[in-house]
Amino acid sequence: MSAIRVPWSSASFLVYLGGLTLFAALGSLLAVQADDYGSGGFVGWALLVFLVTEACALALLVNGRRVTAGLLALSAVAAWVVFLGALLDWFGWLAHTDSPFAGFHVSHLFLELALVFAAAAALAVFRFPLLVFPLAAGTWFFVTDLLSGGGDWTAVLSVLVGLMLLSWAVAVDRGSTRPFAFWLHVVAGLTIGGGLLWLFHDGDWDWILIGVVALLYIWIGDRLVRSSWVVLGAWALLQTTAHFAAKWSAEALGAFFYLFPFLLVDAFGNTSFGRDTHPWAAALSFAGIAVVFMLIGLLLARRRRSADGAELL
Repeated sequence: MSAIRVPWSSASFLVYLGGLTLFAALGSLLAVQADDYGSGGFVGWALLVFLVTEACALALLVNGRRVTAGLLALSAVAAWVVFLGALLDWFGWLAHTDSPFAGFHVSHLFLELALVFAAAAALAVFRFPLLVFPLAAGTWFFVTDLLSGGGDWTAVLSVLVGLMLLSWAVAVDRGSTRPFAFWLHVVAGLTIGGGLLWLFHDGDWDWILIGVVALLYIWIGDRLVRSSWVVLGAWALLQTTAHFAAKWSAEALGAFFYLFPFLLVDAFGNTSFGRDTHPWAAALSFAGIAVVFMLIGLLLARRRRSADGAELL
């Protein structure tokens, strides 16, 4: 099964941006309709959104607009699952819980499986690599929800499922199926890293371990030629740096936070800074990690000089 691959251009950027914005807009629309109409009315709206997006996606596929069709298929997959959830809620069969992993609920497991099968069906028809993301994420959600009820065991299962997805991604990487593996790598990296962050995020030694894992991520990304691992590893290194910098310098770290807030808010929403005992420490810490990033980048580029044009670095 050949994948749809499109080179980067202004046109492809706008199509992707439009498709993903439409995905978010339809989700917002359905949320508004759920508040304004009863359960039965919401079922009708969800079904209408699914039918319209699916029909448009198929029409575009027939006309050869395969990337745009694939982006609309992503919205159709989400709309289908929302429709099934609305139907279960209308019949009074949908469980309402505070946590996605709280307890054993057949309705939740059904919707998670519906997501997996819908994404797999759409992938078979549209051959659009982004559809691998809901397929892989849904698989993680189903297995984790089936075997855990939240807490540390959920984190452990997330790591195990992530390792399974990594092995799957490595297998898919071989031959002409390689484009489909990208989102498998992304979900594998997120689930493994998310599980480890849940288990190790309190003390200094925990963050040292996260830093070691971050370096391992970068090594994996280099070995597999998958930049998603490098991106996640670099983010984890910045998180580790922020943890230690915050212990010494509130003022300098605070200034860095206003410039790059998305780098300093950890997975648990912690943005608190320490006392200003060493005002220079945070700036020096981030300068040091910046040098480390550049040195690692030059080292990786040197190993792939002919393939990646590393001489430009």
